[in-house]
Amino acid sequence: MTAVDAAVEQRPVFELFEGFALASVLAALDESGLLAALEAGPIAAAPEGVPDPDGLMPATLRYLAQRELVEQRDGAYALTPRGEAIVKDKGYLVWLQGGYGHVLGGLGDFITGRQRYGTDVERAGRWVAEGSALIGRDDVAPYAVEVLSGIDFHHVVDLGCGNARFLLGAAERFGVTGVGVDLSPEACEDAERRIADAGLVGKVVVRCGDAGDLDAIPELADADLAVAHFLLHEIFEHGKEALIAYLTKLGGIMPAGAHMLVAEVQPASGAHDERWRPEFTLLHAIMRQELLDADGWHDAFTTAGWSRNEIRDLGLPGAILLLYRNEKGE
Repeated sequence: MTAVDAAVEQRPVFELFEGFALASVLAALDESGLLAALEAGPIAAAPEGVPDPDGLMPATLRYLAQRELVEQRDGAYALTPRGEAIVKDKGYLVWLQGGYGHVLGGLGDFITGRQRYGTDVERAGRWVAEGSALIGRDDVAPYAVEVLSGIDFHHVVDLGCGNARFLLGAAERFGVTGVGVDLSPEACEDAERRIADAGLVGKVVVRCGDAGDLDAIPELADADLAVAHFLLHEIFEHGKEALIAYLTKLGGIMPAGAHMLVAEVQPASGAHDERWRPEFTLLHAIMRQELLDADGWHDAFTTAGWSRNEIRDLGLPGAILLLYRNEKGE
């Protein structure tokens, strides 16, 4: 190593530079469908059916090879073990870069008041839903399935269902029916395609609407399970009284003894080596949303007439899974 190389090694800015570029490239490839081809097996530098008028695919693959995410094998490019490990967790990159990259890019304008989140800038709902679903596949769903295996339920309402990946998984695994509600038209379109592909039309239904408007979800009256993955902090945006009122009303609509399964990320603790939570906390501060820890959620639920059955950590750093039971009417 030369003296110049050693000096570069001591400058952490290049780690940020490389990480930003890799995250951007992988998220962009996934959004375009090109990353799926690479995940399926080795691909040529000029894949058949990809127009690529400026020859950027070979340049991109060479870049990924330089960063040791792919390697050449018999004239084609394949993921390395490092590349496979990163791509397995691509949901985090899709969620952050695809869903919130432009939001973070506007932070200075938000601080100075030149722009306002929710008025001038919005997150990209489709990629937030897609990234969340990919994250949930490995870091939420297996834990949720284990918890749900311990209760009896037949009809699910998924509040803020995204592309319905979890709802479809529950229908296939437990043989239940379900209704999903999500505000993003793009996520609902993806969900409709997934339902059709799974052959569950009629058994699983997704409706585009506001999961915060419980009066517009009549299916809750017959549901013995409500699911809310990373939704309730958006209700809490309006204050703790609004959150308690929402949970109280939900308990009044759903049958006594029904359950609610909740996944949420706790706020950053301030630990210097903490993963995910500081970034998640900052993004939600931009959206004028606060996060609660497990004790805060418990206080809100019990005040609203629910009792906790279970709490556990998730694979998603700082995230918790909560199962509550509706005690109203009993």
